[in-house]
Amino acid sequence: MSNLSDRSEKYETDSDSRPTTCLADRLVAHRGYASRYPENSLLAIERALASGAKFVEVDIQLTADLEPVLYHDRDMARLSGADNKIQLLTYDELERYSLHNPVAFSDRFEDEPISHLQHLVNLMLHYPEVTFFVEFKRVAIETFGVESCVERSLPLLALVKSQVVLISYSRALVDRVLSDGWQAGWVSDQFPDSGWWQSFIRPPHYLILNYTCLRKVDLPAEKRGWPEVSVVLYEVADAELARTLFARGADLIETFSISPMRRALSQD
Repeated sequence: MSNLSDRSEKYETDSDSRPTTCLADRLVAHRGYASRYPENSLLAIERALASGAKFVEVDIQLTADLEPVLYHDRDMARLSGADNKIQLLTYDELERYSLHNPVAFSDRFEDEPISHLQHLVNLMLHYPEVTFFVEFKRVAIETFGVESCVERSLPLLALVKSQVVLISYSRALVDRVLSDGWQAGWVSDQFPDSGWWQSFIRPPHYLILNYTCLRKVDLPAEKRGWPEVSVVLYEVADAELARTLFARGADLIETFSISPMRRALSQD
């Protein structure tokens, strides 16, 4: 088991070991600028980048012919208004569908396509200073397995490897990508037990949690056991709540409302 202290610092810190980066620059655009544009669309990601986001989170699944695409839900009802599933369709068949989120936006974005992972990589090349959290969705892992997800995605991401953090609920997938030298993060629905990181081949770089997991947790005290693991919290759209969570020890915070949240926290 590797020693946590072996990993280099991610943030410049003050004498209290707290990140000194502007709070706005510690926000993660959750599925892009998802409160204004269809989540995981290139449009939402482009708008998040235009707002100055330093971190972006996206989700990937595999089509029936094992092509990695940007998509969140297990089915296509909410985001595409369709009675179907990504894993049941080939990539060519996906051309009949759009990523327009009719529940939120009616038909405003009905021509927005479902994007291939390669399209994201092409965009990332123009923003080398931005870090992208790429989540392998559980439905893809359950349907096709860890190896298929990794083998179909990592070769495409290799060109931008330094910008990528691969994240998942799957411990097996996190271990798999850590073993290949990728930055990785583990997503959990609950705050983990002490020593949680010891179940991995080496500590993940990030722990990603719903902020409600912190209700009875002394985060700074917990983090002393794994000081080189950064904590990412989601989903936050209120600036005061974000300030509170940063003060409680969050390193990064995910938000669907990246532009207004950046404005609100730009002086912090």
